[in-house]
Amino acid sequence: MNCFCGGEFLKTLINKNEYLLCKECGYLRKISNLSSKEEKERYDMHVCDTGYMKYMEGVYEKIKPSIQGVSLDFGCGQIHALSDIINRDSLCYYYDLYYYPKMPNILFDTIILIEVFEHIKDIYSLMLDLIQKLNDNGRIIIMTQLKKYPLESWWYLRDSTHISFCDLKTMEALANKTGLLFIDHKDYFVFLKK
Repeated sequence: MNCFCGGEFLKTLINKNEYLLCKECGYLRKISNLSSKEEKERYDMHVCDTGYMKYMEGVYEKIKPSIQGVSLDFGCGQIHALSDIINRDSLCYYYDLYYYPKMPNILFDTIILIEVFEHIKDIYSLMLDLIQKLNDNGRIIIMTQLKKYPLESWWYLRDSTHISFCDLKTMEALANKTGLLFIDHKDYFVFLKK
């Protein structure tokens, strides 16, 4: 089996869980996943309190310079906090597979994924789908943790809903394979539609 980049996947065992690791781009994907029901139950436990809102305010301040035009908060969660914050300055729609599953039928200038990528089984197919929802010169903003070594002690692997893990090389390969221009902003990543 090959990775989206064309590299060969190797099976690897980390903390008793099986993963596929790409030899070329470093993409790491968990082999076994929760059922949709189990995943939704786990998401229902997310805390959406004032601390979470403060965190999302901080996220917005980081990504604000990269947001343009009409945006979409993709994978917004239960309370679509980020889109509410963005709507103070510009128009932002929201979508979530479990909580707000009706995708707006428009094209966007900016699509934002905050702590969503790690939950996606097929990041390449998702990016291809998102590109179809972008206006010309649109952009996709992704915030996710890059892989930390040693993987055995990285806390991000312990969340049962986290199944996809990237490093900088993975993000670059994803941009190359989808025809996007990749910009690393250290705290988040921007993919520009050419």
